[in-house]
Amino acid sequence: MVEGRRQTGSVALGSARVSRLLPPVSLVLCLVSAAAFAQDKPYPVFTSDHLDATMKTLGPNVAGLRASLGDGDFTSAKARVIRSREQLATTVTFWRDTGQDEALALLRTALERMDALDAALSLDAVDRAAVTKMATEIGTACGACHTVYREQDPATGEYRPKQSALP
Repeated sequence: MVEGRRQTGSVALGSARVSRLLPPVSLVLCLVSAAAFAQDKPYPVFTSDHLDATMKTLGPNVAGLRASLGDGDFTSAKARVIRSREQLATTVTFWRDTGQDEALALLRTALERMDALDAALSLDAVDRAAVTKMATEIGTACGACHTVYREQDPATGEYRPKQSALP
């Protein structure tokens, strides 16, 4: 009878050991499966179509930023500059992947100016003239890039990435 208990006890102990091993083993299996799945997924590519779509949503945000500054609504202006910066920053992938160092430099200038405007809008006392000037500088930075990398479609009148400037 004692031996029967020992055997039962060892089976219970063995089951406890197995149950303690299951979570780590399951985690390893999940990680291996996730790694295999990740290798099957293609690297996300930011195409000229993505760039075009981003610019088309960025434009209204920048226009809204200017309108908010004109109205003296610095809270809305700050929200718009933050969102505009987020949108513009995603384009770095396109310019880097296409090897456009000049575009990257222009992009960095625009992002730095957006950061400066964000900081100025974060002050307790916002200097309206200073933030308006900063918004103009952002527009100048954007315009410099658009001059080189953007064209108007003669058929639709819409803007798109300039094909001759892209690889």
